[in-house]
Amino acid sequence: MKKVVIITGASRGFGELIAKKFQKEKFQVIATMRNVDSSPNLMKLDNVDIKKLDVTNKSDIKNVVDFTIKKYSRIDILINNAGYGAFGLLEEASEQEIRNQFDVNYFGLIDCIRGVLPQMRKQKDGVIINISSIAGRFGLPFTSLYNSSKFAVEGLTECLHYELSLFGIDIKTVAPGSFRTGFHDSVNFTENEKKEELDDIRENLKKALEEGIKNEPPFPFGFGNSDDVANFVFKQSITKSKVSNFIGRDTKIINFFIKIFGRELLFKIIKKLWFSRILPNK
Repeated sequence: MKKVVIITGASRGFGELIAKKFQKEKFQVIATMRNVDSSPNLMKLDNVDIKKLDVTNKSDIKNVVDFTIKKYSRIDILINNAGYGAFGLLEEASEQEIRNQFDVNYFGLIDCIRGVLPQMRKQKDGVIINISSIAGRFGLPFTSLYNSSKFAVEGLTECLHYELSLFGIDIKTVAPGSFRTGFHDSVNFTENEKKEELDDIRENLKKALEEGIKNEPPFPFGFGNSDDVANFVFKQSITKSKVSNFIGRDTKIINFFIKIFGRELLFKIIKKLWFSRILPNK
């Protein structure tokens, strides 16, 4: 019997690549996305069901879980990949922008986990992989909403590791670093509550962020091969591994730096690099 995997945010980027990897490995793939017409490549593949799922809609989650159990009688793996980045000055973010970030990246993820748990407990088996980010391990400037949502995912996963192990369920995070994916197209700049006195800083910040998104990170970082992430996620789903798993050259360099020199030095370096770019010229 084929194992069954549900993948959220599968229309592009890591989600689509992960879906293709599991399909290639002969899993039954439930590829979910907000717009079921947004991934024509997946529609052409065997053993792939395309289902509508907005992670902020509990009815969508229930429909996908019910469909999967009714058709395949099991759920072996859940890959929580859906998410986006809200960047900008916290002071200028509206309450709705703040809530939207956490509704998608955190509360939606929780609801998907809660949706599959009854079936996984019944099976006494299952794997849940939450796609996090290196941004869930250390802070970056002007990405407080995105970073904190990923910090929350990391903390949640560590706690659930204890809880779910009681039922034979394995849960872990995969935290990618810099890869060229559709994520950069889904970045939102939070500025619904603009402050006039912050105009110069905001505009300089937006230019710096846009350049950072377009340009490859400096040596020795660089963009990684996105297929490596899909292969890595698949490997984590079929083997016992750590609760927190990192993928990407930059994640290894940054984690090593923090281990040797500590976070405070990293904070100073990042401040120096960023503040020179965004502070208004005197």
